[in-house]
Amino acid sequence: MNNMNNSMDNDIYNSSYNVSNILNILEKYGITIKNMMDCGMELCISNDNLNNIRKKLEEIILKNLNNPNVSTLIIGAIKLEEEGIKGNLPFNYNEDPNYIYVDEVIGMAIANEIAGTKAIFNFKWYDAKKPGIVGALDKKGYVFLDDAIAGFIAGCMSKVFE
Repeated sequence: MNNMNNSMDNDIYNSSYNVSNILNILEKYGITIKNMMDCGMELCISNDNLNNIRKKLEEIILKNLNNPNVSTLIIGAIKLEEEGIKGNLPFNYNEDPNYIYVDEVIGMAIANEIAGTKAIFNFKWYDAKKPGIVGALDKKGYVFLDDAIAGFIAGCMSKVFE
């Protein structure tokens, strides 16, 4: 059974899906590798060489866009945006009510998948400060996508310092 699970995991990672698929989707929302890197670096507090951090961040971003769990959560956030715009969610999407926290849950799940508990704490920092592309998505009224990208960036930045 264990060999079967390993084989299934390899099949998932070696499917026809690749990073360019999710990048094409994200670019429709103005999200690029560069602006995710800029966002991550905006809240970076480190005495290390920032160019080295940025290079490592880019590698981690590309690796994690290829993670099917991460990309599926990001796609899920996008689909929820689409359904919210159509009025197909059980709350007023345009008001982004305080009692709806599933958007933060998506962000925390993405952060956790990438780098564990420390990334969840880092997500709260990116969610509160809303630097760069995260703030731009929030200002455009996206309820789910800003948190998904905040979680992604927080997870990747946390991974940089492991």
